[in-house]
Amino acid sequence: MVEVELKYKIKPIEMQRLVKKLIQLGCKVERKSREVDVYYQHPVRDFRETDEALRLRVTGNKVELTYKGPRMSNRAKVREEVSVGVESFSKMDKVLRLLGFNPVAKVIKERVYYECPNNICISLDDVQELGQFIELEYKGELDVDNAIEILLSFAKELGIKDKPIIKSYLELLLELQGS
Repeated sequence: MVEVELKYKIKPIEMQRLVKKLIQLGCKVERKSREVDVYYQHPVRDFRETDEALRLRVTGNKVELTYKGPRMSNRAKVREEVSVGVESFSKMDKVLRLLGFNPVAKVIKERVYYECPNNICISLDDVQELGQFIELEYKGELDVDNAIEILLSFAKELGIKDKPIIKSYLELLLELQGS
């Protein structure tokens, strides 16, 4: 699956306005969650150089291992994403470590998911150490360029005028930590 996503940093004061606007535009809260993401470094390939990521995510009782491929666009965060559910965080973490993968960072966020018209999924994120963000993701069947246009148009309807952030939370956190 190819993920097509726009991300914007938002000020805490903007949060209420965005929530009201999302409801006006027909979006509904899908769920709220706390997500703990642990990212791993490959034993012989530098994921920073290859622009890849391997993430083990815990959301409630659900555990998921996700590979993210290199970015395919400079207009939005577009990359191949392959996920698989796993039985246990601790067992999967042990398997990865035994194979030589080392944890490099942990991203913790409180997230509210909104289901919106036109196959758009919104998440309002409060990310530890980084602050608040809004992510717009296209979940439909359009080609990447059309999906980006739909997301940019929706961002404009929300009153977002900034340029999207292409970096992942992992990259932003590592920059902040000077890693």
